[in-house]
Amino acid sequence: MIASNASAAEVIFNCAIVSATSTATQTTDMSAPFVGALIGNYDATTMPTGTRTIPGYFGGSGNNAIPYTASFVVAGDIVSHPVGTLTLGVDSAGLQVRVSNLDFDFLGAVPGVLAATVNINYQTFHTVAPNSIYPGGVTIPVPVGDAVVSQFDAVQTGKGIVGVLLPQKNGTKQFTIAVPVNYIIVATAIDQPVSDGTPVPGILTLIGVLVESTGTVALAIDISNSENATQPVEAEPFLDIPLALPTVLPSGGIANLLLSGDVTSLTVAQSLVASIDIAGVRQPMPADLNGDWLVNAMDLSLLLANWGGSGVGDITGDGIVSAQDLSLLLAYWS
Repeated sequence: MIASNASAAEVIFNCAIVSATSTATQTTDMSAPFVGALIGNYDATTMPTGTRTIPGYFGGSGNNAIPYTASFVVAGDIVSHPVGTLTLGVDSAGLQVRVSNLDFDFLGAVPGVLAATVNINYQTFHTVAPNSIYPGGVTIPVPVGDAVVSQFDAVQTGKGIVGVLLPQKNGTKQFTIAVPVNYIIVATAIDQPVSDGTPVPGILTLIGVLVESTGTVALAIDISNSENATQPVEAEPFLDIPLALPTVLPSGGIANLLLSGDVTSLTVAQSLVASIDIAGVRQPMPADLNGDWLVNAMDLSLLLANWGGSGVGDITGDGIVSAQDLSLLLAYWS
């Protein structure tokens, strides 16, 4: 695939995703390990009935910080019906196809929601209000809210990309095109920004089948992309985040704790699998006066029959059929 301008024999189609019959599944597995301390939300003045945390199985007093290690995890699938557009150039004789102006919204303007969990492991401690024992060395998953992906777009960068059309026995043509794009993702987790929509360069590979008819084109495209990256997190430590921790011994209650810690890295594994139907309509040819997708003697006759007047043959739209219109018609001659 190479960047290219339109060929002389290229037919241009304005195309749009058929959202109702198109699906996309975005699979996310995001984890951010962190360390810190948890403590009961007890305060002698403002929360005298709050939870107190005390090291060990029994005894002790006060409200004490308990060291922990943990990982913030967001995982799951978002299934959606994408929307979007692209411009398609088809050169049937030269067996080439060109994709430009691609702009896909994989969420179809409907935010996706994933569950967020903190998997926490701590030293043995017990609580007062409620009374419970938390044996150490046990990792407990704690639901902490939702992660919301509100935007997931792919916008083509640069010029049109040309691919080869491979004719099939059934009359269709297959193609594969790697389109350079900017991915734009906006996401929050428990109301905190995770991705702010900063464009991220990438490649969107389109594997498809093309069916061309007079004035229209239909595409069936498959997309399968995946990325895995770990990046450092440069953020201030967080302090006193409320955490409703289920009781362990006995179970059935909730200890109200405050969580403090420091996140140092973020690992994100994402995959996108999509099956997209696209319908296209041929761009109008300004000099095709009779609408047969050809510019020939029939169009010339119509133009000459209206010479000096207005309406049919006024290709430039200046209100009069003149030499300027004739020049344009000859430039589009089939």
